[in-house]
Amino acid sequence: MKYCTTAVILLIISALAGPAPAQEQSSKEKYAAKVTAMEETFREASRAGTTVKGVLVEGNSLFNGTTAPQSRPYGKPYTEEELRAAKISAERNSKIFILTEDGTLYYPAPPRGQAVSESSNSPRIPRVRTEQQKKEGLFTWATLVPMVGREVEVYGDVYPGIAGVRGINIKSIMFEGEYLVGD
Repeated sequence: MKYCTTAVILLIISALAGPAPAQEQSSKEKYAAKVTAMEETFREASRAGTTVKGVLVEGNSLFNGTTAPQSRPYGKPYTEEELRAAKISAERNSKIFILTEDGTLYYPAPPRGQAVSESSNSPRIPRVRTEQQKKEGLFTWATLVPMVGREVEVYGDVYPGIAGVRGINIKSIMFEGEYLVGD
């Protein structure tokens, strides 16, 4: 009984102490391999022309006519005042779209067949970074809300959509500069 109690106490202590360094290294290596595979998939898709490149625009102001990002020079969809209002609306859960240079709208959607989803604005999307961005230690993920008004390139499953608006289940994202929350 004495040995059994000692063994239980040792198990509890080892569980509280956390994983052994070798196990921690292993999970880091697994994560690094997953990120490398994601980046390779993204870059292959980009070379093949199967990624979507566009500017993130906020849907309420786009559809109610208070802004017209589609008629502005590509990459400059908003004035400063419009961008401020678009970001506030996006923070309040307005839908966000990707507007490509040719005028196509893409709606970030959940995976095909998923009937119930959370807000498509909030999930963390894995970020593909350049070697320089890796050296700078920039964020490894992004959400769409703070990115309204910025150009992004995304990889994911594209759905045919309705009335010219296509759906896209974003699997990874790439963009210039830092991910600035509250930008």
